[in-house]
Amino acid sequence: MHIINRKNLSGKELEEVHKWLHQNNINSLRLRREFSDVLPLAELLKRDYPRLIDLYNYPKKNSVQLKMVNWETFNFKVLSKFNLTLSRELMELLAGGVPGAAEVLLHEIIRLEKRQRLVEERNASRRQEQAWEENDEVKTVVINKQVGDGIVQVPQKMILYSIYENVVRDNQGKDVVIEAYQQRLSHMENIIKVKTERIEELLMQVGKGTQKTTSSTLFAYDSLDSERRRNAPAPAPSADN
Repeated sequence: MHIINRKNLSGKELEEVHKWLHQNNINSLRLRREFSDVLPLAELLKRDYPRLIDLYNYPKKNSVQLKMVNWETFNFKVLSKFNLTLSRELMELLAGGVPGAAEVLLHEIIRLEKRQRLVEERNASRRQEQAWEENDEVKTVVINKQVGDGIVQVPQKMILYSIYENVVRDNQGKDVVIEAYQQRLSHMENIIKVKTERIEELLMQVGKGTQKTTSSTLFAYDSLDSERRRNAPAPAPSADN
């Protein structure tokens, strides 16, 4: 059982605690007052261990003595499950809101989170290895690998060559399909380009035809007007003449 005692954290450790506080949206200026009672810590840990922590066991308290009761309960019901325990002195410092006590506690919580992540990663790796071992198509062989100046034996996962061939054939088939679609796409793009050029050409022809028709109409109107003026009767001579 690891006992968490009062101690002075290094600058690097304090920086790690403040970074953790920022990530969890905790105001460092109110740290010693908020963490004098166990409830804020219980709420944080419940996110990762909901079955382990029952918040009803830690009602918010105001007096130092009642806060001590909460810390003792949390010590027994939660921290002991992780092979941790708070010393009596540290619990009294926490309950009394003594500066620096909360940082010591939270630094141990950060270490706990790191250990739990390593355990989860190790368990996941073991489950993966077990799945590989149960698969008859996968074999484990030992190969020699140079590490520095020495040679070490490293286990290597291998699959049957027939499986590799099947995967290669599947990929080749997919490549053929992709290439066919790319050729079809290129053909459609060429068709669209030709039709676009033809439409532009027709629009230009229509514009020229409209201009020519307008010019011919104006010319015919001018010719008719001139003809009318030539055929009009001469005006009668006036009486004065």
